[in-house]
Amino acid sequence: MTTYKDAQTSKGEKSYSSSAVADHEEVAIGRKLMAALKLLAIFCTVYFVAALIATPEFKHIANIQILNLPLGFYTGILVFVVGIVVTRMCLNQDQKI
Repeated sequence: MTTYKDAQTSKGEKSYSSSAVADHEEVAIGRKLMAALKLLAIFCTVYFVAALIATPEFKHIANIQILNLPLGFYTGILVFVVGIVVTRMCLNQDQKI
């Protein structure tokens, strides 16, 4: 009598042990964690720069006009854009194995 596992290996397919699969999952989780931490660092940098520019001490920088809008406005909008992009990248990374 042939079992499913024997049938798979007899057709030339590789049979993986549970420890090999666990090692692969650990590597994938570590890679995902590092990617998520890098994306978090990017978002935090953009957020804190925007927050710093919005303080009264840096009002002169926030009032720099670019296309008739202050730089503070652009940094505020940039926080939302980077947040959406980072979230999308994290979700895409989570879909991969």
